[in-house]
Amino acid sequence: MSSLLAAAAGKRVLLLNPPAAEIAAADDRWRSAATPPYGLLRLATWLRGRGAEVELLDALSDPALEGRTRGRVRERLRCGDDGEGVQTREIVHLGLDGGLLEQRLAERVAPDLIAISATFTWHARVFEETIAACRRVHPRARIVLGGNYPTLCGEAAARAGADEVVRGGVAEASFAATAIDLLPQPVRQDWLRLVKGCPNHCSYCVTPALNGGMTWAREPEAVLAEMKEKAAVHGIRDFVFHDDAVLYQRSRYVEPLLDLVAQERLDVRLEFATGIAANQVDDQLARRLADGRVSDVILALETLDPERARAMRRPQELDQFVRAVSILQAHGFTGKRLKAFYLVGLPGQTTDQVLEAALWLYRLGVTPNLTAFAITPGSEEYRRHEAAVAGLPLEALAPGLWRFAHPGMTVRELDTCFDYFHEHLYPVERILASSTNDPLVRRMQQLARGS
Repeated sequence: MSSLLAAAAGKRVLLLNPPAAEIAAADDRWRSAATPPYGLLRLATWLRGRGAEVELLDALSDPALEGRTRGRVRERLRCGDDGEGVQTREIVHLGLDGGLLEQRLAERVAPDLIAISATFTWHARVFEETIAACRRVHPRARIVLGGNYPTLCGEAAARAGADEVVRGGVAEASFAATAIDLLPQPVRQDWLRLVKGCPNHCSYCVTPALNGGMTWAREPEAVLAEMKEKAAVHGIRDFVFHDDAVLYQRSRYVEPLLDLVAQERLDVRLEFATGIAANQVDDQLARRLADGRVSDVILALETLDPERARAMRRPQELDQFVRAVSILQAHGFTGKRLKAFYLVGLPGQTTDQVLEAALWLYRLGVTPNLTAFAITPGSEEYRRHEAAVAGLPLEALAPGLWRFAHPGMTVRELDTCFDYFHEHLYPVERILASSTNDPLVRRMQQLARGS
């Protein structure tokens, strides 16, 4: 438990979602700008329960931005060794910057405590700048830094300048309702939590490190009650779950929740944004997903290579994936309603493997949801490849910098694969009939005909 947060009773607390820094080329993939501060909103509810007066400053969506998130170019960073010569990417600032951030801080009544959420490890420098701005404007305030970054990079976070660094989060706030009244109204979407943690230990994932290898869940009746209250009070119909293992003990948690939604005939739309494991899909689950108002399904595929899947400790086989697709399609999850996560930019991966995966998914009628591989401190993949990135700052490990690009999988090809295939579903016949001279599409045609 954070000593400063524990002492927040009766105090003025400012919750700060800081700015971000992302690759300029990834306009539609700025994960930080699209990620709501739902951790802070849960913390707000918990703090209010302790008598604190809470305010939110979201530097990524503040009204002063007037809808413009992208700002200045912060720096240029080199991409992986791709055999194409030196490739670099502009890193742009997202959200309130410099004087504007300090202006918005100064407009607040001086807080006793400022709690800053630090999520993505490659934003380390932005977190330091944000803490410094808070110090200049509110020198008497105590500053707490919490979130994924201090949990995974404790020593680096301790040097960021905060009065206290919270590792592992505030357990008591883990299942608190999100304080959506702090957001600009009207709010059209809310973020709920059913399961925290994950019992799997996939090599590229940091969830076990964030949760000490533990998994917890919330009673489905409590989730339903929160959903109904927010629908009644705020008119919200869309609810997103960012649970890493929403099928954890499914007969005890998610299946009863889906049954309750169906029985109550709630006019809602549910989304499980982090995907589900194909090896757990059966007719019973698919029926519940359809009846329980789930909008679409994302299956966690990640790779087609059986040897790589075993090294990653992926909990499924390809035949289980194919079977899951067939079952879900029979229950109406087709086209854009059925997607699959697939990792690109993996060490040793080739462009042909990415193209073959896209073709394989297209033939199954599944929309590819490409995910840029990045090694994050705290994961097994980071420990495995640490020597390859030794000396690089955390900023240089951002997704989309393609640290493992090489002559068989170049930066340019990886970028083009994202542009062509990320959440696009093309009929294979259309690909074969294309008269384009694009070398990537021509290669895909060769692979399709050869198979």
